[in-house]
Amino acid sequence: MSEFEGYLRGDPRARRIEIGLLMAGLATFTLLYATQAILPYFTRDYGISPSEAALSVSVATAGLGVGLVVAVPVSERIGRVRLIRWSLLIASVLALVVALLPSWPLFLAARFIMGFVLAGLPATAAVYLKEEIHRSYVTAATGIYIFGTTLGGLAGRVVSALTIEVAHQWGYTGTGVLSVSHLALLVTAVLAVGCAIGCWLLLPESRGFVPHFDTPVELLRKFGRAFTDPVLVGLYVIGGLGMGTFVGAFNSLAFRLEQAPYLLSVGAMGLIYFVYPVAGVGSVVAGRLGSRYSLRAVMPYGPLVAIVGILLMSLTHLAWVVLGIAILSVGFFIAHSLASAWVAQRASASVGVPAQAMSMYMLVYYAGSSINGNLAPLAWELRGWGGVTLLGLVFMAIAFVIAVALARTRPLVR
Repeated sequence: MSEFEGYLRGDPRARRIEIGLLMAGLATFTLLYATQAILPYFTRDYGISPSEAALSVSVATAGLGVGLVVAVPVSERIGRVRLIRWSLLIASVLALVVALLPSWPLFLAARFIMGFVLAGLPATAAVYLKEEIHRSYVTAATGIYIFGTTLGGLAGRVVSALTIEVAHQWGYTGTGVLSVSHLALLVTAVLAVGCAIGCWLLLPESRGFVPHFDTPVELLRKFGRAFTDPVLVGLYVIGGLGMGTFVGAFNSLAFRLEQAPYLLSVGAMGLIYFVYPVAGVGSVVAGRLGSRYSLRAVMPYGPLVAIVGILLMSLTHLAWVVLGIAILSVGFFIAHSLASAWVAQRASASVGVPAQAMSMYMLVYYAGSSINGNLAPLAWELRGWGGVTLLGLVFMAIAFVIAVALARTRPLVR
């Protein structure tokens, strides 16, 4: 019997994997970002500040970051499919509970646990595809999965915003624990449950998975090696600063646009999030340029483009604000796509632990989201949009300096 080399394009099981992971990505990032577009409603429902409301996003991404460290070794023992199935199903059920919690501290605690459980998918999806899809088609299959995560990031923001808009149109003002904001979370949770069930039924059992058992000491040694290469550490920081600036801007934007002179409804603000998947084109273009000229040559343009977007957002007219957030998003996607690809390549050649290096990259990536996701709304409270602008410029200037320094390093080839 020949060794399994992965499903080829056109194989029904390859199609099931593609659709299953697309639904998994949709569920994961819908749940993760369901609160971002409706943060002003939490300030009114719970009587809290904008920076406290932003914790609803930050604690979930923090939980996901911590969960990434645990999910990798767990998947090595129990298998990728089993971990993806159970993490999605449990997180979706938790999301239903979250939507009914009236206590803010309990709400945040449940969001953290939900984020921790959600780590099963982003921690294992790339490895799962590499094991189950033939190398001739794995890049295209990975693109479909990434498209699902993009749809999820969009759906989490737009579905919750439009649910509130429809509730207002129907005259619903909230009853008991089910305020309009929690009704929106309930709708996104139901969507995630449906996607989780679909993913469970679609994903075939693994054929390319081989269990691997590392001792705790071996795991710590591997994760430690991921920090021995200064280039990798620089890439981790770029990812964290980029994600922090991106999420911080979106967390603060709703508070700005609901005030004069804009006075936008939550539904109108939700439409602005359609720049998110459009800006994802930046990652595709950056990937092609990186292949043509090298990752290190193109990397500095990511933070530079983001800086242009931040400056445009500081202008008053709504058209400039929308264009600015779109350009900031493009810059973020350029930096993130190149940094993550560079980490995988560099870690294989320098430290020999690409899986652990990618886990550390994603950990710092989501740490940036959690930290600046709250710093930016705090800057909004203290200094208005000028404070958000200054914070974003500082972060992207640091990322640009690091990217220029990395561009001067010598490439390694194993």
